[in-house]
Amino acid sequence: MKKLFIAALLFVGIVSFAQDVNQKPAHHQKENLTPEQRNEKQLQKLTSELSLDKKQQEQVKQLLAERSAKAEKFKASRKDIKTKPTDAEKEAFKKQMETEKAANDAKMKSILNADQYTKWTALKKDHRRKHDHKSSQERDQAHLQKLTTDLSLNADQQKQVAALLSERSTKMEMLKKNRKDSTAKPTDAEKAAMKKQMKEDHKATDAKMKSILNADQYKKWTAIQKEHKDKMKDHRKEKM
Repeated sequence: MKKLFIAALLFVGIVSFAQDVNQKPAHHQKENLTPEQRNEKQLQKLTSELSLDKKQQEQVKQLLAERSAKAEKFKASRKDIKTKPTDAEKEAFKKQMETEKAANDAKMKSILNADQYTKWTALKKDHRRKHDHKSSQERDQAHLQKLTTDLSLNADQQKQVAALLSERSTKMEMLKKNRKDSTAKPTDAEKAAMKKQMKEDHKATDAKMKSILNADQYKKWTAIQKEHKDKMKDHRKEKM
């Protein structure tokens, strides 16, 4: 359910606009802004970045309002649905997202002049690149800080764990890129091979952590891992 709603936000362009104005979606959530307040902040940022005139501001404001309305409508329609979407529904939804994204791009192109549109597309591309890279680093840093606190890691252990987290993130980014570049759905054999590879990577990570930690730390780490795994299982059940 949660994943589908996030996809819906992409579908209606809210996340796209948040990226366009160089803001993180979570930022709005922390401030607990209303859709109108969120749109106003996005409009102000776009006005500053692209030097929008009064007419353009009104047009972009209307575009943001339309997408907010679609997001709220979709949220309401999915609120009480507990079943997971089928593969066919996911595929149809993906195509609809792509159609909406193209339509959004066309509308922005009609509103902006050539220089503004070039800058807008460049800002989106640059922000996505920085956001993906920064998110990976921030995630690893936050994870390291938590492990340092939970396991009382010393300076040498922190360096080793940091290297391990970075190595894992690099592998994940490579996998993500490979899947992004592939237009075909993975076959059953490919899924099985991927699952096997993930298990092997998990075992390798476990072995490396065991070599870094002392006996008490490793015991606590495995307990934390189990607790996290159980929470993830419960979370998946709630979404079904």
